[in-house]
Amino acid sequence: MPWRRPETDFFVKGDPNQPDNPSQNNTRDRMEIELLVIGKRVGLSFSEMNELRVTDLLDMAHSFTGNKPGGSREAVQEDIDSFYSR
Repeated sequence: MPWRRPETDFFVKGDPNQPDNPSQNNTRDRMEIELLVIGKRVGLSFSEMNELRVTDLLDMAHSFTGNKPGGSREAVQEDIDSFYSR
């Protein structure tokens, strides 16, 4: 049998949306679940979350929790003592 050049594919095999590394796929799925949990903790329904962009959901969560620089913070014992000493 004469020598033949090995067959090569013109197109890349596999789904371009799926990463080659399975751990990357797991991380993406985990992030999706985390976003759903954030939305449910804020009190949104799944249909309401479906209408939001990811940035809108995260902005709403930051507004809901009050995690802004220079914003309110949790009171410590020193704050409580100064409040009741008036």
